[in-house]
Amino acid sequence: MQWGQIKSLFILSFLLLDIYLIVLVVQKQDDVSLLESTSTEEQAFLEIENITIPENLPESVPNESLMATEPKQFTEDEIAEITAREDQDVAVVNDRFIIAQMKTPFAVPENAKGEEIEQLLASTVYLGDEYTFDSWDSDRNVLIFFQKKDTRTIYYNQNGMILAFLNDNDEIVGYMQTYLGELEVINAEESVVKPLSAIRELYNKNALFSNEEVTGFELGYHTFFPSDSGRQVLVPTWKFTINESRSRLVDAFERKVIPVNHEFVENVINLSIENTLAIAGNEDFKQEMLDLLSSKLEQSE
Repeated sequence: MQWGQIKSLFILSFLLLDIYLIVLVVQKQDDVSLLESTSTEEQAFLEIENITIPENLPESVPNESLMATEPKQFTEDEIAEITAREDQDVAVVNDRFIIAQMKTPFAVPENAKGEEIEQLLASTVYLGDEYTFDSWDSDRNVLIFFQKKDTRTIYYNQNGMILAFLNDNDEIVGYMQTYLGELEVINAEESVVKPLSAIRELYNKNALFSNEEVTGFELGYHTFFPSDSGRQVLVPTWKFTINESRSRLVDAFERKVIPVNHEFVENVINLSIENTLAIAGNEDFKQEMLDLLSSKLEQSE
């Protein structure tokens, strides 16, 4: 091949490369313009509907992965530590489910906030500092706590939570507890829906209304689906607090609003009754816990 032909091929190759790079730049600009346009529309929607959001709402979020876990099966040494508490009667059913009754009820301070309630729990239950306070079910007088993993809360998973049962004087008289094992990454990282986009989806699905305020947000996990083996698949999930009084969840991968399970606490109490019935020995403790749990079900009716 002559030098002239080789030279022409080089020129043509560089020309094609330049065209390809120009196309990439144009596509990049289009993508940025689309994102800016979407962000502008969402900001305009907030102003029109008079919806207030936190000032620290992030504009970008790192990629995340699906996670897997399963209920923790306590070892003999762990069970010995759990049941050694002198201030309570404790039973561990099937090496997984903890049922406890306080020998001396203790009060939750009036108007106590989340951190103060968490401190009470941390010194009362096994690995209590790995749970975060979610809400106070005033109908049943029950405190609801969810387990944390790697600083992320796992929402509404009956295998990783605590229900603390209160009497009429707002004193903790007993609790149930479950614990999830270590998390395992099960897929490649994926992009996460921006919180502003998730807030817009809440509005679209009538979970957020005009003139309301989003007073808090965090990224945690929700059960994508459980399996018969007990293995749990967890999906990254946005939790938004609205008007400091209610919370709503949005799947952070698919931008789907997760329906509120109004029967969650009732289902966990029923599960607690099933496990209490399986306690062998200590019939007085067993009956007192059954009476307590049954009374909580009656309060919800």
